[in-house]
Amino acid sequence: MDKQELITLGWIHTHPSQRAFLTSIDLHMQASYQALLPEAVAVVVAPKYGESGFFRLSEAGLDSILRCRQADAHSHDGEVLFTHCQHIGLTTDYGVNIVDLR
Repeated sequence: MDKQELITLGWIHTHPSQRAFLTSIDLHMQASYQALLPEAVAVVVAPKYGESGFFRLSEAGLDSILRCRQADAHSHDGEVLFTHCQHIGLTTDYGVNIVDLR
């Protein structure tokens, strides 16, 4: 991505039939990003409900998920694992360029 002068700040995905939140699989994906870049965010778009969410793992959540060895969808009970990023919002004032880097 250096050629395009881009940096990875997180990742984005959709929940076509669910609300905007982090599933157990999403938690593990976010932990991978956040372990490399503490500021990384997960963007979840839920078109059926017209909502988008911006999320980060809490410190306890990151530690818990990085220690987890379960695969596939599973529950994580107990402490608050992720938080909403209140400092991020959507605006239509800026253009967005989507680049397929495959």
